[in-house]
Amino acid sequence: MLAVRPALASDDELICALLAQQPEVRAAWLGIAAARCKEAGEMSDTAPLVALVSGLGTAAAGVESALASAHLTASPYATLERDLIGVSFEQAAATPGLVRILATAARLASFSDGLPPLPELDASGHQVQQNWCHGRLLTLPYVLDQAERKPTPDTRVILPGGIAPGFASDSTVMRWVLTHPWALLLTMLAFAQDAWRAESRGGLLLELPTGQNAFAPTEVTVTVMGAEGDEVRCGTLADLLLGMLARLGVGCFPQQPTVALLNAQLAPLLGLLLKHSVWRYQEGAGSQPGQYQIHPQFSDQCYSLPASRVFNRTGKLLWQTARLSAEALYQERKNIR
Repeated sequence: MLAVRPALASDDELICALLAQQPEVRAAWLGIAAARCKEAGEMSDTAPLVALVSGLGTAAAGVESALASAHLTASPYATLERDLIGVSFEQAAATPGLVRILATAARLASFSDGLPPLPELDASGHQVQQNWCHGRLLTLPYVLDQAERKPTPDTRVILPGGIAPGFASDSTVMRWVLTHPWALLLTMLAFAQDAWRAESRGGLLLELPTGQNAFAPTEVTVTVMGAEGDEVRCGTLADLLLGMLARLGVGCFPQQPTVALLNAQLAPLLGLLLKHSVWRYQEGAGSQPGQYQIHPQFSDQCYSLPASRVFNRTGKLLWQTARLSAEALYQERKNIR
């Protein structure tokens, strides 16, 4: 679904494409599309017909098969169409959307490799490998309103993206991190950075360009150091995180974000990591950029029970992925310099 979403104008069109996997729904909509193609074929100008057929892609074969039942009357699903798209599909205004929906439905039907059943989400966040498995979806990050309740995962598929700005008096910073997937992902990245720095062979720098607010940065730049001390610019924090998710086989919901969009959505979350002393920010000396690192006090907590079970056992997958993704960016950027 994530692969086809960019071809559609809205999530509602994606819902229609999924509904079109039902034979009776698809047949009704193919009949309308066939009528539009017949109508275009009767024009002296062939451009409209060419545009329709091109837009339909592999769905064009289904439309051709439906020519005998072509009609421009409301389908049995007209009410649903109006609820989702704002207009029923027999209306001319709906034609561009209908073409996109049928083309996308045909692409979805061609995906024959299904995913195995996903394990139940662990709301406590302790079972990291169980939550961050191949095929899982991660909602894009957003900070919850103070009055908004943190949603409880009720699906086998989607990790929640909402981040509570604070936590109850009976909670802890560690629990806040573990129960918020984006906070955990960024914490594991900083944990990997700290462990890598301790080796004194290469490393990862998360730098803030001059003139930005550390609590709400426009973007954080990523620099990876090789074993010999050479430094290679490797894009932004969003580039690194998207590389991590790709390596894990975890997709973003409702669609894959651009680097610019993800950087913007991460900004308030970085402020919360600083506020709760999970990350810390160090000003650069002179003209040097400032840097983000894991907070020393929080780092100590990562090695104490019971958190060490997460950071050294179940969560090892995440921080190892962080390092592998950073090393992959280093090699990629180094080769094109």
